[in-house]
Amino acid sequence: MKETKRNNYDKIMNRVGIHTLSGYTDQKLTKEDLTRIEDKDIKKSIKKCNFDTKREQSYLLINPNKTKNGEKLITQYSDFLIKMNQIFTDLGMDQSQMHVTRADFCFNSSEKTDFEDYKKLHRLLLSCLACAYDYKNVYHSQDLFTWKSKSMAIKRKDSEAENYDKYAESNGKDESCNRLELRSLQLNSKTNIEKAFTKDWCKKLDKACKCFEEVQMRSNDGLAKLYLDDREKPTNERKYFNLTAFLLQYQEGIYCRKQMIDLLSRFPEVNNPANTADHFKEKHRIEYFSKADLRQIIKVLKKKTKKYFEI
Repeated sequence: MKETKRNNYDKIMNRVGIHTLSGYTDQKLTKEDLTRIEDKDIKKSIKKCNFDTKREQSYLLINPNKTKNGEKLITQYSDFLIKMNQIFTDLGMDQSQMHVTRADFCFNSSEKTDFEDYKKLHRLLLSCLACAYDYKNVYHSQDLFTWKSKSMAIKRKDSEAENYDKYAESNGKDESCNRLELRSLQLNSKTNIEKAFTKDWCKKLDKACKCFEEVQMRSNDGLAKLYLDDREKPTNERKYFNLTAFLLQYQEGIYCRKQMIDLLSRFPEVNNPANTADHFKEKHRIEYFSKADLRQIIKVLKKKTKKYFEI
């Protein structure tokens, strides 16, 4: 990864904050209660308000960044608390009466090209998290017509992480173009929002960094199987024209020179994996990352999280 690009990450991911939260309260609230709220910004912030007859509790889904004119991310926790207090006051309740079960925290950049520019880096980060915590539901989505990437996500019952093209999702209407989101699910009453992100998620990111080498091997296992299985087919049925075409198609899953050499060593047609790897790098300018790159990006994410919570 070029040093200028790595250093620029701190500058571009410049808008962070809590995006959405949800939970329950014992106070009975219905959609009719929303109609009595006069402040349009407050009304927009409450996305769902339903009374669960089985639990005998009210479910609330809140995005405090919503306004009558769209969405503007609140970038300081103190300001977030002020807005939340206004929401609960208008609902006729106290903040302490809500048990938050889910909270989503996001990092955003505002340039249209940022999603593509940092997609491979975020894929690496999500892959490391997936390995560190054994996420099973891991996927990458594309637009049906343009074939452009839309999002990458890892999900399990207690947490999720996703990177997506916010510009495409909002049709260019949102202030954010590229969003990396960390989500804490199944929060209990002993885990407050601040702890969930400044401690729990920071620990997860640190552990993820230790899986840099494991990600390379898991990616190579999958890539090697794809290519070798294809080579066993008759020539007219093969999906990949040659090895170079295959590597170009899947280069976003090859993160460093060492990994490339290991992958090439699994193919009988490659006589000198190191030379072939270097030739491919020189000709096609594949982007590589080091563990130091990953460590630096994680440092930036942790710093921005703690700054938001004013720690």
